[in-house]
Amino acid sequence: MKRFVLAFVATSALVSVSLPARAQVWLRDRATTQGAGIRSGDFELHPGIAAELGYDSNYFNRQNNVPYPVVDTVRLRITPQFFVSTLGVQRRPDGSTTPPPKVNFSAGAAFVYSQFLMNAGTGTTAADALKKLGRDSEWGVIGDLALNIAPGRPWGLNIYDNFQRTAQPSLDPFVESGLNRIENRIAADVIHTRPGGLLDWRLGYAFNITYFENGPTGATTVSPQDFNNFRHDIYTQGRWRFLPRTALVYNGSLGFQTYNNQTPGLSNSHPLRTRIGLSGLLTDRFSVLGMVGWGASFYQNAGSGTKDFDSIIGQLELRYFLSGAAPEAGAPVAATSSSIALGFTRDFYNSYIGNYYERNRGYIGVNSLFAQKFLVTLDAGIAAIRYGDVLDRDTGTVLRTSFGTGRLDATLFMEYRVKDWLGLNATYQYQQELTDVTLRANASAAAPRYGLAYSRHQVFGGIRVFF
Repeated sequence: MKRFVLAFVATSALVSVSLPARAQVWLRDRATTQGAGIRSGDFELHPGIAAELGYDSNYFNRQNNVPYPVVDTVRLRITPQFFVSTLGVQRRPDGSTTPPPKVNFSAGAAFVYSQFLMNAGTGTTAADALKKLGRDSEWGVIGDLALNIAPGRPWGLNIYDNFQRTAQPSLDPFVESGLNRIENRIAADVIHTRPGGLLDWRLGYAFNITYFENGPTGATTVSPQDFNNFRHDIYTQGRWRFLPRTALVYNGSLGFQTYNNQTPGLSNSHPLRTRIGLSGLLTDRFSVLGMVGWGASFYQNAGSGTKDFDSIIGQLELRYFLSGAAPEAGAPVAATSSSIALGFTRDFYNSYIGNYYERNRGYIGVNSLFAQKFLVTLDAGIAAIRYGDVLDRDTGTVLRTSFGTGRLDATLFMEYRVKDWLGLNATYQYQQELTDVTLRANASAAAPRYGLAYSRHQVFGGIRVFF
């Protein structure tokens, strides 16, 4: 009978920030990092490519003394990308006065290739292998598609697809199969907007799938494919603007999470969330967003221990607009609006250890483009995180009772626009887990397999061509 939980796989998949397809800030926020585009008929084309050289202080997210050494590396990262969309407002013949088109379309993809220049390869002895990455290169892909039918009209239909292929190693160097995985989310929602934009509401459905590429290799029985899962989501969200600068906002969702191989430690669930709140402008430059609601996880495992989240969730954010270009009440903050935000969020998330984890995070966010030349974005936070009881996958035995950790994280991106199509940039990413928790491989193991505490710094500098 198998006795060990896949804790080392789960921990790495959960806490890692090694998501190469999303590490580049310009891929997260293309509204501020794309160029003007090349017009081709009724479409805008946005090709681009970036090259970065950087240092990673802890590629495996390891605690330094339990029991494997930290491995650092230098990597060269190349990122070609191409995005296409229907014409924006600025390119329409009469600007913003032109009626919206019957269909808006945008799609694109980026390929992220990393070549390791230090500590690559597999090593010739067991001791050397512990100090190596076990790979010379890795690659990731992202792809996005959005189709908006009848935008700006009383009834419309939105269709989305988001794809990501992530390359990620296992925390345990003796597990030959890594955590390379494919994630895809396809969604569609119907939106109704009342005349004048005082009320809009949408109802939608999404299908999410996570597929780990590697099965067990060699003599090991550990398989990341045990974590393969899919989820159906039904969601709704709405906005009622009852004052010129204030709106009542609501969102709710019900999910159906299913593992291909359900066990006491990997259980199916029906996560439920509902939140209501206010979004409005206090002045021409200050806005506030406050939402509160309830969340429940409804895991189906029969094991003992703390296995469900059932508590308050919410968000509070105060934002100052440097340019004074505050958005309409209740509307999403435009990526082109220079602003500083302070906020707090409380929510729960599916976890491969302990069923779920609860996160309470305070954060600061900065997004500003100075003189159309110097772009600065910052996202930094401090969080308190609590996991449910860690269960043995076969017996349901509690391997570790519910425990808490702390987390510090920061991402800083700066870019100087030498030309409208050429930028020199620097990226700094930091994450630290604050905990004394160690995990065992199985219920009978006397010694810990490894600790969850670690710190990691990533620094990159590069050049980017974008149109």
